[in-house]
Amino acid sequence: MKETDCLGLPYPECSPPLVKDLSDIGQFYDLAIATDSAVQVLADAVVERLRSPDAVVMTGTVVTAGNDVIQPYGTSEFDNAGMADTAAGGFFAQEDGEYLLTGFVEADAASVASIGLRVQPLVNGDVVSGRWGPGKPANGLGGTLEQIAWMETLFLRTGDFVNTMTHHTTSSATVVTYVARLSALLVMSND
Repeated sequence: MKETDCLGLPYPECSPPLVKDLSDIGQFYDLAIATDSAVQVLADAVVERLRSPDAVVMTGTVVTAGNDVIQPYGTSEFDNAGMADTAAGGFFAQEDGEYLLTGFVEADAASVASIGLRVQPLVNGDVVSGRWGPGKPANGLGGTLEQIAWMETLFLRTGDFVNTMTHHTTSSATVVTYVARLSALLVMSND
């Protein structure tokens, strides 16, 4: 019996140019069962994607000097797909697809009122977009606490490692306390 190209479903066939149908009820039964099975697999995949897409939320804190600082995400607050790697300080994409990344960085330079805080995502250690920022004073009135929120949509491949890097414009000797948050959600799989 012949099969469809994309799903391999069996289908009845006629013997051209005859009008007489060579199919029997067994072939129609096989087609119905195979179609039902293929539709159920697709329906289960759609429900799973809608109910529980791959997602991760990580946080980290570091006190350090330097203009360019890779933020260490050492705590996993949520991870339903095994994406978080707290030792490496970021997450690994579990499948190819479009991911929505969001984040927040708070920086306190103690004695410096404005450090020009900026942030950007890294994929496998490489910069993949421009810097988000500059940060704004936390209370809107000035002070040493500066904050920035950011969002990016990236196509990631299975195994890509994602973390972030911050940058500031003051002296590289300025010691800054960073509190960072990174989250990712698979919005479209490449399956």
